[in-house]
Amino acid sequence: MACDLSLYLASKSPRRKDILEQLGFHPIVLANNDHTLRNFQGDEVQLPNETPQDYVERIAREKAVIALGKIQAQALPLLPVLSADTTVIADGLILGKPDDETQAQDFLRRLSGKEHEVRTAVCVGTDVDNLLMRVSISTVRFKALTETEIRSYVRMAEPYDKAGGYGIQGLAGAFISEIHGSYSGIMGLPVFETCELLKSFGLDLFAD
Repeated sequence: MACDLSLYLASKSPRRKDILEQLGFHPIVLANNDHTLRNFQGDEVQLPNETPQDYVERIAREKAVIALGKIQAQALPLLPVLSADTTVIADGLILGKPDDETQAQDFLRRLSGKEHEVRTAVCVGTDVDNLLMRVSISTVRFKALTETEIRSYVRMAEPYDKAGGYGIQGLAGAFISEIHGSYSGIMGLPVFETCELLKSFGLDLFAD
């Protein structure tokens, strides 16, 4: 008999939920600030002198810890918690979710015609003392963008709930000439790392 593939998803990202469901898992969303997908004041703020690696790991862990607190406070059934955070790094700078059209345009101009890095940290555990972490690192190259392409793209809803202000699985895929690494990691949840972590907590897609 196959194992129960239910877990708590400490993320408001519909893309992460979709990836898990496509794999056959049963995610139960338990996310902080899940009333909004867009950027808000204080959302995932980088600390002074914090490296991109430390940043993405810290945010993923914080999401998991908050969810574990909710589980305990609400006496919810014990299941593994999965959290994740994705960051885009260009010219050594972290590009989060754009605040507005002006910042979304600035992000695209910075990415235009160049290669940038995408890091996604995945954190899984059932207690704050047994959280396990994996980080997927990929690179993405954008073609040179025209001002018309930039202005048209930022008028859409797509850029504003995504790190770096673009989604590889959406219309911005037309801007991307090359990737190295994990396509699903660039989307926001690397499948390989996710499955390996969940397997450590008994959620094995290929169990008898």
